[in-house]
Amino acid sequence: MLAAAGARADVFSPGPLAQSHANLEGLTNCTKCHVAGGKLSNDTCLVCHKTTRQDITKHRGIHGRLPPAELTCNKCHPEHLGRDADLLWGPKRQKGFDHAKTGYPLKGEHAKVECAACHTDRLIRDPAVRATRAKKPKQATFLGLPTQCAQCHFDEHRGQLSTKCAHCHTEASWKPAPRFSHAKTDFPLLGKHAGVKCAKCHPSVTDGKAHTDAPMPPYSETFMRMSPVAHASCTDCHKDPHEGRLGANCTACHTVNDWKEVKGVSGERAFHEKTRYPLRGAHATVDCKSCHGPFPGVRAVFKGLKFDNCSDCHVDAHLGELGSPPPACDACHSLASFRPAIYEPAAHIRYPLEGAHFSTPCSGCHRSDAALESRAAPIRAFLEKRRRKDQVVLRRFRVPGDTRRCDTCHADTHRGQFAARVKQAGCADCHRVASFAQVQFDHNRESSFRLTGAHENAACSGCHVLDLAGVIRYKPLAGDCASCHADPHAAQFADARTRATDCARCHPTSDWKRTTFVHWPPFTAFVLDGRHASVECAACHPDVDVGDGVRARHYRGIPTTCAGCHFDVHRGAFRGFTGGFTR
Repeated sequence: MLAAAGARADVFSPGPLAQSHANLEGLTNCTKCHVAGGKLSNDTCLVCHKTTRQDITKHRGIHGRLPPAELTCNKCHPEHLGRDADLLWGPKRQKGFDHAKTGYPLKGEHAKVECAACHTDRLIRDPAVRATRAKKPKQATFLGLPTQCAQCHFDEHRGQLSTKCAHCHTEASWKPAPRFSHAKTDFPLLGKHAGVKCAKCHPSVTDGKAHTDAPMPPYSETFMRMSPVAHASCTDCHKDPHEGRLGANCTACHTVNDWKEVKGVSGERAFHEKTRYPLRGAHATVDCKSCHGPFPGVRAVFKGLKFDNCSDCHVDAHLGELGSPPPACDACHSLASFRPAIYEPAAHIRYPLEGAHFSTPCSGCHRSDAALESRAAPIRAFLEKRRRKDQVVLRRFRVPGDTRRCDTCHADTHRGQFAARVKQAGCADCHRVASFAQVQFDHNRESSFRLTGAHENAACSGCHVLDLAGVIRYKPLAGDCASCHADPHAAQFADARTRATDCARCHPTSDWKRTTFVHWPPFTAFVLDGRHASVECAACHPDVDVGDGVRARHYRGIPTTCAGCHFDVHRGAFRGFTGGFTR
């Protein structure tokens, strides 16, 4: 009998299954993988391999990138080749796998890394794959890994720079960073600075953190300080040998080529000291031709040049935005440098800077406007002819509109929900200029839904949530209980006509677990008297399954006759008895 049974198994089975499918061995299990009367189906495979099914559905990973013609499981994972067959990799084995098919080709140093170095549980980010690993820790997987550098590698810059590592680094090697150029920063390395070693300006800092939460450990506990590095002034890095006696603007005399290369202290500069306009501050570094010429089509002029006002030599860099004529330049600028401006918030007279506005950057309100370029074009041409610096400012300083209204500058984050109120009273009816987050709103006085009981302590975000448009919804909002709260009674007390439940009939807002319900009319016709008064509620009102895995306490439809709840100890002897007892 045993031999006969074995013979029949050999006829139907082309060979033993791999070790991972050994539990499916046997004729009674064939249809778990093979469609009855048909060939092997991808659908039966994907019943168990759910993470693979998700990848195919979302077109991600190696399985999601395969063309439909190649999306056949047993083409890469053939079965019935014996217990020791490599079902995961197939006949080509792991070394023959083309990683580029996953959408993440291994280049440079990545090509040298062993598979196990990256394919570890601690680097898996896909929640579905992590859940599968938790249920089946012995089952190997190569799915669920991220592709962003920072998700596998420790950030050696400790958050100082962008997380887009490819802006500076390549896969060939972490060092050097061939795509980094100091010229792209706000401090290009010119002259002598170009030969200075990085560590001179960017010192090494020791990081004392344990980094236990990092997916990979750092290469070193020390890192180079990239930001912030003070560089606005020469004295941020260099000692002033003059001890401030010649001012703070080193470039008035020195150049970046060599600190010994001095300019502006002899020759024609000394001659200018004898004129009615001595050169001070940044003027000491200006080339003579920039003021005296000659310019294309204009001969050089040395006598009779006006210099009473800045505008005698300088163009209006603000393009008329400060008025016509513009105010005196020295109200905001100094001879030392055109930038930064010395404008103080107290001078912001037209719109006093109060509250949070005081700490707002100027560029937050005075934004660049490309429309000003039409005014700037002739000025730029003028500056180019005279080889002067182009410091034209394309910013709106006179903000159009009524600056007394918040919506002149600020977008309506409520998307028109309070349009009528804002039109009448403005945003300040609720918000304070000290902080947008400071709100003065009386829910009981200014809304149709009074906050009583537990509602008084509820967080605003509990009721006012994002709608489908991504806007926090304030109005209109339904005020009935069901609009915010789930019905734990599964609509047993819903009105037959409106299908709405009047929760307040039994529950106060102070505590939903407290109830005003009593087992007495008008709540119920079944009065609890006698022994019934001491019976626990759950004895008559059990929890029942109402569908979809939801359970609710059964209240409506409970029998009210004795036989509906109690066992007939008389075994029907008094069935049909309606009379009373006589003496």
